[in-house]
Amino acid sequence: MINYKDLGYSAFKALDFENAKLYFSLAINKTNKEEIYFLINLCELAKSQNKEAHMLFDFYMFSKDELNLEELNSIFDEIEHTSFEESIDNIIKSEDAVTYDEFKNIVLKKVNFKDGLEGVMVSTKLIIQNTQSFLDFIEHLLDNGLESTGVEYFESFLQINGSAYPKAKFIAQKIKDYENRSKK
Repeated sequence: MINYKDLGYSAFKALDFENAKLYFSLAINKTNKEEIYFLINLCELAKSQNKEAHMLFDFYMFSKDELNLEELNSIFDEIEHTSFEESIDNIIKSEDAVTYDEFKNIVLKKVNFKDGLEGVMVSTKLIIQNTQSFLDFIEHLLDNGLESTGVEYFESFLQINGSAYPKAKFIAQKIKDYENRSKK
């Protein structure tokens, strides 16, 4: 019988992450599902952060007999989170971008939202770093005559994140109210 998990290990070590993912997915069963998901995610991480993923893989291989997936997933999340924040910081520095928080704290003190947004969009990139800021941005779009743009962004947000956030429900109601006013 073919041991797909071992083939996945070999492919990972050979830097063949696509085949490693394939082999790991073929090795899945009821008892190892969480472990296999971890390995598949590790393959994805290795594409962008090879060194960190390999260190975590080595740690996994060393400790797999006494496997603590909670600890491994915690380390994985920390690596992924750190990488995301570093990527955002690098983009902000290299692209002369402005974060939404900077936009609110600096630009909006001088001009209104719509004029400030137009100025920023022409001259630089606006980076929104978290869900709450994105929802706040959408709300400001709706409140400042940019309803169609706000609705488009909100629909995209719902597809990715769903409507579990309280502010998302508030914005949905705001859009309904806007649509009802438009029909009259």
